[in-house]
Parts: sequence; C-alpha cells; structure tokens
Amino acid sequence: MKDLPLFYAPALREELQLPEGEAQHAIRVLRAKVGDEFLVTDGRGTLFETRVSGVDRRHCLLSIEREEHWQKYWRGHWAVAVAPTKNIDRLEWTLEKMVEVGLDEVYLIRTQHSERKHTSAERLERIIQSAMKQSHKALLPRLIPDVTFAQLLEMTADYDLRLMAHCRSTVGPERHTIDHFFRPEAKTLLMVGPEGDFSVEEIEEATHRGCQPITLGASRLRTETASLIALQWLHTLDMTSQRRPTTHEK
Repeated sequence: MKDLPLFYAPALREELQLPEGEAQHAIRVLRAKVGDEFLVTDGRGTLFETRVSGVDRRHCLLSIEREEHWQKYWRGHWAVAVAPTKNIDRLEWTLEKMVEVGLDEVYLIRTQHSERKHTSAERLERIIQSAMKQSHKALLPRLIPDVTFAQLLEMTADYDLRLMAHCRSTVGPERHTIDHFFRPEAKTLLMVGPEGDFSVEEIEEATHRGCQPITLGASRLRTETASLIALQWLHTLDMTSQRRPTTHEK
C-alpha cells in the first residue's frame, strides 16, 4: 500500500462517502480534490486504496481501487483492563499510546480504590480512532467502558491468561514478571489498577479465579506508565520469541 493519509469508515461499499468528521478533515485540512488518493480502513483489518471521485463543501466521495488485509504484528489476542485516572487527560493519553503500541481490547474498570467512576465513552472512542489512524493500523481496538471488577472477571473468564499487576508483595501468591507466564498465541488480559492499587479483597478474588499476579519491577509506577510498560513487555516477548533461532541456525 502507498504511504497516504488514512481515514476510518466502518461501513464500506464499492463507492463510499466518508463520515462527516472524516470528510471535513479531508476537505478543510487536506484540501481534497477529485483524483486525490487516500487510504481508508473499516477498523476490522482491511485497508482500502481509494481515489476521490467527488467533493463539495460537506461531502467527500471515494471510489475503492484496491484492498488489502492488514496483518497485525502480534500473535495473541491482547487486552488491557485499566482503572481510569482522576485526571482525564492522563487516561486519554494512555489510550492513545496503547493503541499506537498495539492491542485488541481495552476495559475501563471500576475498582474499590478507583479515582474516577465514569468516563465519556464517545470521546474516548474518537481518541482510539485517531490513534489507530495516526499509527497506520487497520484494527480498531474494542473499548468496553464502565466495567466493575466483578464484571471484568466474568467477561474475561474464557481468556487463556489473565495477569494482574499489583504492588502488594505480602498478599496472595508470589508475583513473577510477565515473561514467566507469556505464551505467544494466548488470549491475554493485563490488569492494571488505580493509583491506590487493587485492594486485598480484589487480589484474593482474582487469584481465586485463576488470575496470575505479576510485578513490573521495583519502581512504583503511575497507572498510565504501568499500562504501557506491561503492554510493551508483551510485544517485546512476542518479537523475541519469533526471532529465536532454530536448532539449525544456532
């Protein structure tokens, strides 16, 4: 695919009209005119090479010339469950950066020590869409907002691996680093609590439900830092395991 501006249009046909917000960006910012080329994704893994076939003050019509399946570069299905921060800007930044790094789902969870109970899902969806386009991905991560801790454990019961990052070294089983549990193609959930950490009761309940306790190192991390470190750790382990030499290469 050519290196072109990327737009998001969830409903695609042979000839498509960009959604209003995307159309305004194409018209006002990029000064789109008939014949210009753009990339469009449906957010479900397909990239379309398109050409502007019609444009006016409010609408931008595109014709699809070529399509290509976008192959994500991590092998498992990865989700992060994070407790929203009190400062909404920090949460928005966290979501943006996690999408840039790459993942499949984000759960916004309410825990006993949560600083923020509710968020604007519509605004956060726009941030996720923008980050997907900025990082030239064709997979829109699914956002599941306003989930209680109990609901999270129920909703992710089918995951192969659920890793709970917490700082309470004297509570529950011994914590290990992510590489101790990592399996490349596993359906994996990373759980990151609020600034006050998960409660003792939450850690015990998660352990009872089969979640594995992990440590992200000796430093005391803020929620957004912990989320990104944990996610990037998965990516690093995945890349390393793919490049590991075979017996014949050693």
